[in-house]
Amino acid sequence: MKAELDAAQACRQNEKIWEFYQNEGQAAFALSTPRFERLLKDLARRAAGSRPVILNIGAGNGYLEELALQRGWKVHSLDPDARTVARLLEKRINAQQGYIEHLPYADAIFDFVVASEVLEHLTTAQRRIGLAEVARVLQPCGWFLGTVPYNEDLRGNQVLCPKCGELFHRWGHQASFTLPGMRAELAATFAKITMKRTAFISLKGRSLFGVVQGLVRMLLARCGVAISGPSIYFFARKD
Repeated sequence: MKAELDAAQACRQNEKIWEFYQNEGQAAFALSTPRFERLLKDLARRAAGSRPVILNIGAGNGYLEELALQRGWKVHSLDPDARTVARLLEKRINAQQGYIEHLPYADAIFDFVVASEVLEHLTTAQRRIGLAEVARVLQPCGWFLGTVPYNEDLRGNQVLCPKCGELFHRWGHQASFTLPGMRAELAATFAKITMKRTAFISLKGRSLFGVVQGLVRMLLARCGVAISGPSIYFFARKD
């Protein structure tokens, strides 16, 4: 019972953290642009038609949705935060408020579901239910793709609230992932899985020194070196 209460409290904290970063703290998403662009580029390579139907879970600043619309794709967005959803609706993006554990969509309607930097915010039970929901709304042979931080030291990002004295993760993360652990979670629901360690870096407009820095960081990320901020980048296909 105590573990369930602790998990529920952590989820409530997460929603407050998400609400702040997705509204007042949107500047934090500036570094995410290369990640979103890479996701859309790789998604396009796997798209069977010219207008794939996409669901993005966890809207962030809405940049991925905007990129998809620019390509003429059909994009849906799901996010727990009401203000984020309202902002996307103003941009004519088909957005709904909700959670990965209870996707408000019919069976087998999406070609792709994206969850980038989302799964680490969930409890083990939420991820298990959420992955089953993702598989449910995907069409046969549809793809689930996304990212999570690689082998994150959760304690290293803990902060203490000076008002109430509560200790919490600054980004609301509840789980840390290794390659075998991530594969095992996905394999319970999906058939074909590919994944790798990487860093999402744009080399456009950089000086020679900046390009070298970026390439070195990508190399370190592939080796799993923590200083490079590595991510696990996964693709999982529905059977």
